[in-house]
Amino acid sequence: MDQAKLRKIEKGSPFLRPPKLSREAFKAFIEQRGWRMADVACRWSIRPEHLSRITADEDRDLKWDDLLRSLPALSAFERSCVTAARLSIIPPKPRQRKGRPADEPVQSAAAEAAGAAVQPDPPFKWEHGNDEEEEEEEEEDDAFKPGVDGFRYQSYLSRGSELVVVQEIDGFAREHAILVVTATRVGVDPAGGAQEEYQCESATGDRRWIAPDQIDDWLVSNGKMRDL
Repeated sequence: MDQAKLRKIEKGSPFLRPPKLSREAFKAFIEQRGWRMADVACRWSIRPEHLSRITADEDRDLKWDDLLRSLPALSAFERSCVTAARLSIIPPKPRQRKGRPADEPVQSAAAEAAGAAVQPDPPFKWEHGNDEEEEEEEEEDDAFKPGVDGFRYQSYLSRGSELVVVQEIDGFAREHAILVVTATRVGVDPAGGAQEEYQCESATGDRRWIAPDQIDDWLVSNGKMRDL
């Protein structure tokens, strides 16, 4: 092969196989463009949990890096408009106020003293704008950071769910192996908070309890279920 052709190949190869972004660079790029994680997930029509796994996976398909680089830069005002639009498309669920069971009526001090219950408050709704909107947006962003929500997989991982190993789990499972969730339990994360843990079984019958942060790093759901 002549030198001219070799130079062309050398120059063209980085366009076809560029280095992939680290997880830190991937997240930083989103922030530099002025986007929130929740808004990017909405734009790409994927679940926020899926975006969290994509961000954490440094062996992700190159198309995700390309999609990331195609995000338009947003001003602060445009960012707030995008979030408002996303909240109109996917309204947040009403949140239970801390320290009160969902079915417990709200009572005033006077009513409690008299033993009379008052009508419960209507479902809590965010009034978009000002400090309340900013507080909600910050909490939603925090929910997609690995390690923050110890129950972020609870709604779609259960007994019988299949998981694909995207990064070798030393001494337990090789890359591309299929694991199946055989049980769940509530455990404690390194910071002392509660988290749901998933007992996963390999093809050899070995089992290991895996935490949400480890799922971010090692596993991805293929959407399949097994009868156990």
